[in-house]
Amino acid sequence: MVTVDDKITVMVLLHRVWKKHPTHVDFLGLYIPNNNQYSSQAHGLIGQFGQEPEVRVFNLHQGADPLKKEATMEVKGNKLVVTRGWQKDYRQDNKRGSDVFCWFIHNSGKGFIDGHYTNYIVPRLDSFLPLPL
Repeated sequence: MVTVDDKITVMVLLHRVWKKHPTHVDFLGLYIPNNNQYSSQAHGLIGQFGQEPEVRVFNLHQGADPLKKEATMEVKGNKLVVTRGWQKDYRQDNKRGSDVFCWFIHNSGKGFIDGHYTNYIVPRLDSFLPLPL
């Protein structure tokens, strides 16, 4: 956990999945409390969600999977197709997590995040550092 000036807290956790799983891979979970005091100049994924956007979910209906409802989510003036499913929340129990319902956004988050998701991928954690001369 990193805290800056008692105003901004970010927790990063490494989540491991089953060894040799055919589709799931280890991932970093980034957890940011709602009470953070980001500058209005913050950008990127953190800047977009430093202040929780206004969201409206409607048109709830049965999805292709009977255990997962589908709906329309309106956010940032965009209407997006979403599916409701289970996800692990590791904020309280960072080893086992707790099961919570989440809305999963289709189409790689298009319309929910600014730009294309590939804009946020870095090849290495240190790739933003200047190269030595």
